Amino acid sequence: MNEAIIGRRRFLAMAGLLTAGSLAVTACGTSGTPAPAASRGPKPTKLAFGVTSISDYLNPLYTTSSRVHWITDPVVESLYTHDASLKSVPLLADGEPEISDDGLTWTIKLKEGVTFANGDPFTAADVVAALKFVSDPKSTSDWTVFFAGYVKDAEADGDHTVKITLTARYGVLRAHLTNLPIIHKDFVAKTDTTMGTGPFTIEKVTQGQSVELSRNDSYHGDKPALASVVFQAVPDPATRLVNLREGKIHIMTDVTPESVALLKQDAQVKVHEVDAPSDIITYFTANKAPFDDVKVRQALAYAMDRKGVRDVAYAGTATIAQGPIGPAVEGHDPSLQIYGEAPDHEKAKALLAEAGASDLKFTLTITSDAMMKNIGQVLVEGWKQAGITCTLETLDVGPWVQKWASGKFDLVMNSFETGFGAGRTAFSLLNVTNSAYPLNFGYKNEEVDKLLGQAWAADDEAERAELCKRINGLLAADAIIIPPVYPKMLVAQRTDVSPLDEPGMSVSRISVPAVQFT
Repeated sequence: MNEAIIGRRRFLAMAGLLTAGSLAVTACGTSGTPAPAASRGPKPTKLAFGVTSISDYLNPLYTTSSRVHWITDPVVESLYTHDASLKSVPLLADGEPEISDDGLTWTIKLKEGVTFANGDPFTAADVVAALKFVSDPKSTSDWTVFFAGYVKDAEADGDHTVKITLTARYGVLRAHLTNLPIIHKDFVAKTDTTMGTGPFTIEKVTQGQSVELSRNDSYHGDKPALASVVFQAVPDPATRLVNLREGKIHIMTDVTPESVALLKQDAQVKVHEVDAPSDIITYFTANKAPFDDVKVRQALAYAMDRKGVRDVAYAGTATIAQGPIGPAVEGHDPSLQIYGEAPDHEKAKALLAEAGASDLKFTLTITSDAMMKNIGQVLVEGWKQAGITCTLETLDVGPWVQKWASGKFDLVMNSFETGFGAGRTAFSLLNVTNSAYPLNFGYKNEEVDKLLGQAWAADDEAERAELCKRINGLLAADAIIIPPVYPKMLVAQRTDVSPLDEPGMSVSRISVPAVQFT
């Protein structure tokens, strides 16, 4: 694949660095939410979600942000899905793909008799429209990073067969097809709505405030018990928490770490703390002195106060990090132990002395959200104890993205959401370390490049995971990406609704159709 055809903006968007901030539109208030369950008679059938914001974008083919996918996942489906053990199994596909001996042609048969919510039949033309959209490097879709340059063509062979032609062997395509939403071909170009074959359909959108879904009674699978679901924007986390405890909402996303202990004391609330593909990216410019010296990068990694970040910024709801790959992503190595929980200031000082950089001063560029500020302040204090002077540069999302894309930074840090696009694969986390990648900024390791090519070509998940594990170890030793911790996905629910599916949450999904009032 020619990596250069994926523009910098595409990578940033895929990484959640654009969509997480620029697509989200916040709104205040809790109008339209149901009354507490205790005040009603019959068992309710309308579920209320409290989310931080409602995006202007409601087409999941444009973005891999949770702000959109938590809303649209009950509406759309993919060719494959995850079963209870997170194995990829057919959903809209009728069985396993037929793959040519050279791995360059995938033939996928589709289920017959499936219809969209408006009654139109689901056909190969819908799948082709989606694949062509996300495979076009000029597309505005976040998904292009997974498909453009890899998918050469997609064509319909009759109404219920799709043929995908690849530029090179690309075994990880199965994982991407397990995540890619397939929508009605007439809705591919729309941004403010979508239509799928799922158990719900979009009923009403109040711009920036709420989205209401209604049950799709013509759904081809098991019908959900819920009649409707409303996603309500409640930007203030304290207000979301109060609404949850009062029963005005039933599920609360984006629980703040400091709220977990309080919520656990409420018998009417259950808190889910799940390892999920939601990480912190902390990345150097390796083509800029002094960070082109591995000893300088290692010194900063040894002097990093991981324990402080875990205990102070995340109130204990995170695990200590080593390489870029966290517990929910294939290739994670729990035995990897290079850097300690507490800073090793003496080791850092010795490395800096060897590199001739004992008076190191640099800038850490972060986004302006509260969590990043908290993490940044902890790190600055930890580095200070090793004689390292770090200045925090705090930018709104737009300027931060521009800074990152320009390469004119020392060290950048931001949250990195990969579950909706890459699932459990390490594709999103690792590709930036490919020396040919647009946002690589100087890091070159020939063994890493070789292993990356082998990993994405591998058809076998176990083989790919082992390759990613080796890459993770190399990157940790080179200290090119040094996340302080691996955060957990924090979601709270009332106990008057059935328990959420935690295995699904480990790939960032909240399985709404399975929820019912108890």
